[in-house]
Amino acid sequence: MEDKNKKLLSKLKVILFILIIITIAWFSLTVYEFYRVKTDKKPIVCFHETRDVESSSEYSLTCYGILYKYREYYMNDDDSLSAREFTLFFKEFKREVAGYEIR
Repeated sequence: MEDKNKKLLSKLKVILFILIIITIAWFSLTVYEFYRVKTDKKPIVCFHETRDVESSSEYSLTCYGILYKYREYYMNDDDSLSAREFTLFFKEFKREVAGYEIR
């Protein structure tokens, strides 16, 4: 009986170790991607990109990465980049199009 418990415990330790490694890798990648966005670069990982119309003068490109989302806002008239946002996948973007001031 103790032999089965030791095997189960060793399997649980291996699974826990793998989960910890995956979590550390995901966290490191997310921090790196956040840093890239803050230095005015696009994220490396983008699984799905969509284009949305925000208003008559603006559109956005949304990129979905590994448990995060990234959005760039562009002006329709000259395709100039007006803002960027980076957030975790379960959070909403903070930017409101109406009344938004660019810093």
